[in-house]
Amino acid sequence: MGEATRKPLDVEFGNAGAVDTHGTGWFVGFSEWSKSTGSHLRHMPTELASSGLCVKWFMHDAGDPDGSLKPVSEGRTMSILVGSPSEFRIDFSLSASFDPGETMSCVLKKPGDFAIWGHGIFHRAFGILPACMLTLRWLPKE
Repeated sequence: MGEATRKPLDVEFGNAGAVDTHGTGWFVGFSEWSKSTGSHLRHMPTELASSGLCVKWFMHDAGDPDGSLKPVSEGRTMSILVGSPSEFRIDFSLSASFDPGETMSCVLKKPGDFAIWGHGIFHRAFGILPACMLTLRWLPKE
């Protein structure tokens, strides 16, 4: 895919404790504050139905090879690092081949660090240090 036609990756990184929630603590939501952040991934309008909520709590070992083969994402997925000391890397790509020029990486290092991504994204994950992760997946009906 040429540089001019490449689709941007629908991925956002942050830390739940650093997101401006206007004092509410809700860093994913339907309120006006979430709409005003400009994050369409973390904003879920009340009129937008969703289905298929999945929640995963998993302890990844350091060097865990299990994260190398993941199917293309459906809906939205958010992974949050919940323990320390930890270090966890997630790679994102529009293709299953993870071409270096078209792959984005995120390293989650402290509790509350998160990555959220949308539909059609390939991902793979690696426990650099042992890492306890909470992952949520849901299907917005847009």
